[in-house]
Amino acid sequence: MRGLELLKIGFGDDLAQCKIMLQDVVDSKRTHTSIMNNVKHGLPFELHTIVISHVFWPNLRKEDISVYKPLQDFLEGEYQQSFGKLKQSRTLEWKHNLGFVELDLEFGNRSLSFTVSPIQATIISCFEKVEKCHAETISGTVGLTLSQTRKKLTFWVTNGVLRETSRDMFEVVQEVSPCQQVIVEEMESAMIKIEQVREEELESFTNFVMGHINQSGQTTVDRIHKLLSMLLSDSVAGQLTQEEVKTFLDKK
Repeated sequence: MRGLELLKIGFGDDLAQCKIMLQDVVDSKRTHTSIMNNVKHGLPFELHTIVISHVFWPNLRKEDISVYKPLQDFLEGEYQQSFGKLKQSRTLEWKHNLGFVELDLEFGNRSLSFTVSPIQATIISCFEKVEKCHAETISGTVGLTLSQTRKKLTFWVTNGVLRETSRDMFEVVQEVSPCQQVIVEEMESAMIKIEQVREEELESFTNFVMGHINQSGQTTVDRIHKLLSMLLSDSVAGQLTQEEVKTFLDKK
């Protein structure tokens, strides 16, 4: 419970509910390990889930979206059935918009690695078996509006993974010439990617943070920054500076 002790330093001793939340995470890891050890068929990807109790946690935002179909089928099928056997009095409500995906993309003469939101991973998965795909098709697959889908596609275009060949038609950029791989462009692309991932990651935890604020009463940016740093130390959001957290909250 080292995390609990760190939180006590920053937020005082009134953390009984927080202790329950941390124990929730510990129990979740144990349950997840048990389920994954008994998966009937091996998965083509590594999976980690966190199951939390809605009784003790602030409401986390849920968006009605679809994610990578093999993943969604597994979570809502075998995983949910196995969970029901272990926890007969509990049911799962998946929040597919939360979490993070690590991707390794292979192209004609290059490979790229990304850490993105589940929705971004689902969007690029639409190109898994095809070279071109229309934005409306992607929109129908992920459950976003066309304008929302175009906005998300900008991330992949900016990072040189996709290009728009005609209005709403996107294709995979398989190869790039040496002159397109200059250091300046790579640095700019990396910076844009980091900022977008930061924005999406922190957005995923907004409801949790705001719920904590509502339960604790008035608070400060400094305390919110400490909360993020302690709970999300291994993530991009956990590396944000206090000023960056203030800028993000000012947008809300």
